[in-house]
Amino acid sequence: SKSKVKKKTTKTQEAKKIVKKKFKVNTKIVFTEDGELVQQWPPVQKSSLAKADEADDATGINLDKAREILREEDKFDKEEYRKKVKEKHR
Repeated sequence: SKSKVKKKTTKTQEAKKIVKKKFKVNTKIVFTEDGELVQQWPPVQKSSLAKADEADDATGINLDKAREILREEDKFDKEEYRKKVKEKHR
């Protein structure tokens, strides 16, 4: 009699299982002792366009809207980068 041979699951199959179960992977949140949020990765989008876009239930990707959101997010990122450079030079 032949015994059944178990197939080895690939990394893509494992990743698809995780996506199906809707786990949040590759995230890191750091809190202080008081319970205040210090750091979150990936960073939360700060622009008002991004928050409005999350509320819309449109199908597909609107490239013009995405481009505007990224431009607005770049403003926040540039400001944070300037703050880091100023702290470094102090």
